[in-house]
Order: sequence, then structure tokens, then C-alpha cells
Amino acid sequence: MKPIRWLVIPIIICAAILAGCETVPVTPTALPPVSTDTAEKAERDGEYLLAAREYTRLADTAESPRKQDFELRAVAALLKAGQLREARARVEPIDVTPLDASFTARKRILQARVLITEGAHEKGIRQLDEASRLRNLSPALLSEISGVRAQAELALDNPVGAARNLIAREQYIVGKEAVTENQQQLWKILVSMPRARLAAELNLARDRVLSGWIELALIAVDNAGQPLRMGAAVEQWKKANPNHPAGEIVLGTLISQAPSMIGRIDRIALLLPLTSGYAVAAQAVRDGILAMDAANTDPDKPKIKIYDTGPDPLKVRDSYEQAVNDGAQFIVGPLGREAAETIMRQASIRVPTLMLNHTDDDPGSTSKYLFQFGLPPEQEARQVAERAWLDGHRQAAVLYPKTPWGERMMTAWSSHWQRLGGVVVANQPYNEEDVDFSDAIKSLLNIGQSETRKEQIEKMIGQKLRSDARARQDIDFIFLASDAKHGRLIKPQLNFYHAARVPVYSTSHIFTGAGDAMRDIDLDGIQFGDMPWMLVGDGKILELRQALQRDWPYVHTDLDRLYALGVDSYAILPHLGRISMESGGRFNGVTSGLSVDHSGRLQRQLLWARFSRGVPRLVDTFLKHQNQFRIENDAETPDKSQPRS
Repeated sequence: MKPIRWLVIPIIICAAILAGCETVPVTPTALPPVSTDTAEKAERDGEYLLAAREYTRLADTAESPRKQDFELRAVAALLKAGQLREARARVEPIDVTPLDASFTARKRILQARVLITEGAHEKGIRQLDEASRLRNLSPALLSEISGVRAQAELALDNPVGAARNLIAREQYIVGKEAVTENQQQLWKILVSMPRARLAAELNLARDRVLSGWIELALIAVDNAGQPLRMGAAVEQWKKANPNHPAGEIVLGTLISQAPSMIGRIDRIALLLPLTSGYAVAAQAVRDGILAMDAANTDPDKPKIKIYDTGPDPLKVRDSYEQAVNDGAQFIVGPLGREAAETIMRQASIRVPTLMLNHTDDDPGSTSKYLFQFGLPPEQEARQVAERAWLDGHRQAAVLYPKTPWGERMMTAWSSHWQRLGGVVVANQPYNEEDVDFSDAIKSLLNIGQSETRKEQIEKMIGQKLRSDARARQDIDFIFLASDAKHGRLIKPQLNFYHAARVPVYSTSHIFTGAGDAMRDIDLDGIQFGDMPWMLVGDGKILELRQALQRDWPYVHTDLDRLYALGVDSYAILPHLGRISMESGGRFNGVTSGLSVDHSGRLQRQLLWARFSRGVPRLVDTFLKHQNQFRIENDAETPDKSQPRS
């Protein structure tokens, strides 16, 4: 019996070695020493998720009331980062009961912001009303209540109500710059209104300050492009309103006809490469913009003139200058990275411009009138990092194609992931020409090492082991940079190699948009971020699709995302100035929740879905109906090919 016993012991030992030696302990990324300065700097720099992380770390070690102060600041930073789900979950349990009224007011304001962003505007306003009834609030808190209420009124299509709140807000603001910024927000709201509505509201206005602002907005509308008449009308208005609070900066900019203070947008230039290798993409963007324009029933809507920038992106400056000389008051385009870089480096930005691409150059350093809006894949890769971090993951692996696109995705994701404090345990490229990705997957999961160790042990003991090679156990999730074609092959192979339970995150490229459940069932379990236009099949999105895309031939294809880019490019124009000035300002469009960063780039906050039985199903269902604009039309039966929530 002894020989048998001595044989069993090494087998047990070797099996234990085989099961447990696949991984090497990974040292987590060292976070900076916790400090208020670090958190506040991150917030000033627009790194809101990092700020939320630091405020949370501060709260973990602080005593009341500083603990609640840091918790509330973390939620505010999450809202600025567009992380509504996390903000919603964190604000409710903050206990402010034993503290003074200011903490209760701050919590109510944050709850109101969450509700307003979710589309529950009336509930948000009720929270603000409760906050405003609290006693002994500071001017700063009263100012914030008025500002958030103005946002809610705007979302309810009550711009004059928003203006009233901003007028009330001014009494609580300290500092000339802050007053000017508040007035500019108010002004941008009023001059975005149709003339007929301004005139009607003037007849209803009883407050002299409000009526004075509306009169000034009508002057701007009626005299746009005529500086002499504008100046005379403004001087006459000043004599009639000697005590009106409208500041000299607003009035002076109006008289000088500076681009940021144009009374209204009457002429839009659309610059697209319609006769180039990107013609199909350009046409999809054009179709989205023109469909929105056709559905706009406002008789005073701006006229759109299209300029074909041709196949040479280096000649786009000629089209841009021609559009400016033709009197364009807002330019949308050009489309394409090289064309955008040409405009930034060669053209004189004299009118507000929304370029349909992101560049490496800082648009804010070129002109304060320059904005960038696109669908850059790197932006989505960074959002994967943020989503995974907020889901509690800390150690990650990345599987990416051995292509320039794959390298860009891996670099964008990994740098942001490590910036958040995450660890990259493994990164592995794969060849897109392959059908069998087992070598890349086995390398990522250390399966090859496990198999080698198994063979070595079998030789050592002289018999076969029943234990299978195991995947490494130190991975919290895998970031898969892939399109749908390759993803359908890779995910089943991940499952086969014992990684079925490892969460897999990806970008919108994993979903074709076609709603092909039979083929997409191989993607089951993958969580990815995409635009509401592609993920929501009912409500306002359905209304818009039915109104805009009745005969469009590329519905539910990759071109549909470019169509949505066109839809939002048109819809956001009246709001760009406002959301670029508001801290945490956001426009909920069909491409995503949109905000403007310090550089003038539009940042998208995507919806998240997970494949189940081949169908993308929304993870955050409460976010599905956020859109801030709608087109009235007769409801039709839902498109059953659309993904369901």
C-alpha cells in the first residue's frame, strides 16, 4: 500500500500546483496621496471621474460633517462626468439629517439634477422648491437652485421661465464676471427663440426687467447683419431702460455683431466631401441634417447652404472662406480629420464652427468659436474604462486587432484605465485575417503556460492528469476591441477556454445595428456602449425614426450612426453656447448625452447594453427617454427589428 500512497501524494501536490500557479500577484497602480487639493484640481481640469474618486477617498476617512461634504461633492463630480447611474445610486444614502440646512439643500439640488437628466423635470422642480424653502441658505446655494431650475424649464420648452430664473439668480451672484456669465446664458436662451414667440412673450411680460431683455432680443433679431441700425436701436433701448441690469459687455458685443452674440442663426453653411472617397459617409450626415431641417416647421428657421469640399482635404479652406464670405452665421463641417486639421491650421475662424471630427490639436487654442463633434473610437474606448471602473473592476486584460485602429483603441483605453487607477494584467493582439483565435486567447489567459506545466507534471509522475488547463484567475474583465464579425468568433472561443464568466466589455463597433439575433447570439454576455439611436426602439427615438427615416435606405446599418451625427449636429446648434458656459451643462441627443469640455470638444456619454439571446438589452433602462427635442408626428407600430430594452 505504501507505493500507492507515495504516488497519490505527488499527484495531489502537482494538481494543486497546476490549479494555483497560473497567475502572478499584480501590484495595483499606486494612487496619489489623498488630498482635497488633488480632487479640486481634477475637477478644475475637467477630469470629473477622477475628482469623484478622490472625493470618495476623502469621505472614507473623514468624520461628519466633512464626510457628507465630500460625499456630496463626489456626486456632483459624477453628474458633471455624465455618470448618472452612479450619481443616482450614491446620492440617496447620504445621511444629512443631523446636519444643518445647507447639506439638505445640496442633497435636494443633486437629486433634482438627477431627475432632470432622467427626464423627470417636474419631480426635479419639486425637489428644488423644497430646497428653496429651507431657511438660512447661502447666496451660493440660492443661486444654484435658480440655475438648476432654469435648466429644468428649458427642458420643458419654457425658455421664458428659464430666463425668469436666471434674472432671479443674479441677485445672489457675487462678482462682475459671474454676473456677465449669467447674463450671457440668459441672452443665448432668448435669442434662440423664434421671433413670433418672443413677440408673444413680450405682450405677456409684466416684469420690467424681463420685458427689457425680450425687447433687446427682438432688436437683435430684427437688425442682424445691419450694424448701423443695430447700434441706433440699442442706444434707443438704453434711453428707454436706463436702470436695466443688462451689462455693457452684452450690449457692446451685440452692437459689434461678434459671432458669439449673433441675434439668431439665419444662414448655416454645411461643408461636406460629397464627391470624394467619403461620399457615402458625407451623404449620411447630410441626410440627417436635412431631415431635421425638413421636419422643423418654424417659419423663421435658418437656411442651409451645402458646400461640396471635394476629394482634397487640403483645399477645404477655400470652401470655408467662401461660406464666410457668403454670409454664413454658423458653419457645420468639414467632415474628416485631415480637413478639420486644415481648417484649424490655415483658416481664420470668424464665425461659430462645429467641425464634424475630433483632432489632436486643442480647438480652444484656435478660437473660442470653434467646436468639435464626432464619433471617435478612442472616446468610446475611454468610456469602457470608466464603465468598468464604476462597475468595481480593477484588474483588466485587453484583446485587440493588430491594426492601426486596434493600436489606437488599446492605447486610449489602457492609458485612461491606468489613469483611473486600474491595472492592465495582460494585453494581446490578434490577427484579423484569422478564423481561429485560440493562440491569441490562450496567450491572453495564460492557457499555454498552464498546458505546459500540465505536460511537465505528467512526465514527472508518469501518468495523465484529469485536470484541464485553467485560465488565469487575476482578470476582473476583458476589454475586447472588435467589430461584430470578429467578435462573433472570439467570444465563443473565450467561453471555450474557461473565460465564460469573465465580464467582456466592448464599444459600439461590436454591434452592426441590424438586430440579427441569430448571428449575434454568439456575442451573448458582451456589454457595450452605443448611442440611444441604435439601442432604443420605442418612445421619442421611435417617433424621430418614423418622422425622419421613412424612405432612408440605410436604416440599421453602420451608416445610421452617421445619420444620427447629422441629426444631433442640427439639433444642438441653438444650445451650444449655453451648454459650453454651464458647469455640467448637457444636451440629451440621439447620439448620446452631450457636453462641451474646456477645449470645445463635444463629449458623448453613451448608453450601455448587454447581448442576451442575440439581442442588445439596455442595462440602464431609466436613461432611455432623455432626448431634449422631439418632432410631432402620428405614432406608428414599433419596428420589431430594433433591439429591446
